[in-house]
Parts: sequence; C-alpha cells; structure tokens
Amino acid sequence: MSEISPLSVLVVNLMPDKAKTQQQLTAFFKQSKLTIKPTFCYPATHRFRTSKSLIDIKNYVSFSEILQAKFDGLIITGAAIEQLPFTEIDYWPELCRIFEWSQTHCRKVLTICWAAQAGMYYFGGVSKHLLNKKIFGIYPTIIQKQHPLLNGFKREITLPFSRYTTNLNSEIPESSLQILASSAATGPAICATRDDHNFFVTGHPEYQSTTLLDEYLRDQHRGRVVEQPANYFISNSVEKINESWLPQSQRLFNNWFNLLQ
Repeated sequence: MSEISPLSVLVVNLMPDKAKTQQQLTAFFKQSKLTIKPTFCYPATHRFRTSKSLIDIKNYVSFSEILQAKFDGLIITGAAIEQLPFTEIDYWPELCRIFEWSQTHCRKVLTICWAAQAGMYYFGGVSKHLLNKKIFGIYPTIIQKQHPLLNGFKREITLPFSRYTTNLNSEIPESSLQILASSAATGPAICATRDDHNFFVTGHPEYQSTTLLDEYLRDQHRGRVVEQPANYFISNSVEKINESWLPQSQRLFNNWFNLLQ
C-alpha cells in the first residue's frame, strides 16, 4: 500500500500572540488522522509594535517567499483589529493579494474570525457592523445547509466566539456566498463561496480549553467591564470549564482536512 503524502497547509498567522495561536492550531493538526505539514507565514507589510512579535516570526516565511509554491490548504487566522475599517489596516493590500493568489495556489481556504469577515468582504462585499457588546463565549449555531464541511453534525455546531463586530444574514449575497451555519446571537457563523473553495468561520475553532478564560482574566486585569463568557463556566465557577465544544472544533478541522485530499 502506498504511503499517503502529508497535506501541506500554509497558515497566515495574524494574531497578536503568534506563538500561542501556532500552538493551538498545531494541537488540532496533531490530533488529525491525516499528516499535516504546516508552513507559517506573516504579512511582510505589517508594522510590528513589539520586539516579541519579531521573535515569534523568526521561523516564519513572508508571503513573497512562497509566491511560486502550491499548498493543499490555506488557513488565515483572526486578528485583533476588527473595529478598524479593512482599508485602514496596513497589510490590507497584501491580504487581498493573498486572497487572489490562494484561488490558484491552494486547494481550499479556511479563514477564522476577523479573517472570515475580511474574506466575506473581499469575495462578497459583506460589511461588518460594530456591536455595543462583545460576542464572547461558547454559542450553538444552527446548521442551515448540509455540506461536507459539516459531516457528522446533525442540527447544531457549537464554537467559541470573541469579537466586537458581526455580519448580517440578510447581507450575505446568495449569488456568491452560502450560509452553512448561523444563529441569532452570532450572525453567520460558517459561510462558503459558491464554488466551495473558500470557507469563513466567524468564531474561533482553534481556541483551546482555557483561551476564553485567559481573555476574560486579561480584560479584568486591564480594568475593563466584561461579562463572563457565555455558556463557558460550569455553575459560574471560573475553575470549572465546559469543554463539550472541543470535539466539535476537532471534527470541523478534520472535515476541512478531508476536503484537501
């Protein structure tokens, strides 16, 4: 029997703590039955604010270095810039080039949280809207359409969310995009382009068990008035976390990996 080649996945890591996000994604890669070979990338046109960020990317490649390469999959992470207009972000032109390049150089594309909103704006002109209160916690979303990305899910898929902006179902253009899962609390949670090449997950499936706890404690330490993450603590105890959503995140990643074969 011939050995199955590893799946090559390019990860454009836009999160502030790149090392933590890399660890989170790598954990899901390792739990897959398929062998995932990741390459981590950063936008060269981004102005890093701290020396720590420069240390985090020392083993990364820039987009210009892999222009001629092809990958089975591309993952673009979230970014802590969701309240800014897309065109005010320093690396927005480069990200648009990545979106364009990925249509011919990557078999499938998975975008997460802010990158999902950016992708829906790029491919479908979908606006994001500022919220009065952060969507923060673990939310069930209703499956709107059966799709290979959602194999094994019946009625719902539950994911972590942490964002100050949202999209509206009514503004998703049916001619170019399709809604796969959504809820009243989260808006469109999982969408795809009509050709099933690009997937947009507006939650954070890569989050590990304590990520929302870390964010909650961080915001408290900064003096922000923040509610506990919804549906996350058992009996409102910060020492007891509901982890029932974690296997669903792994299944979602596994389904996407299967689409790369």
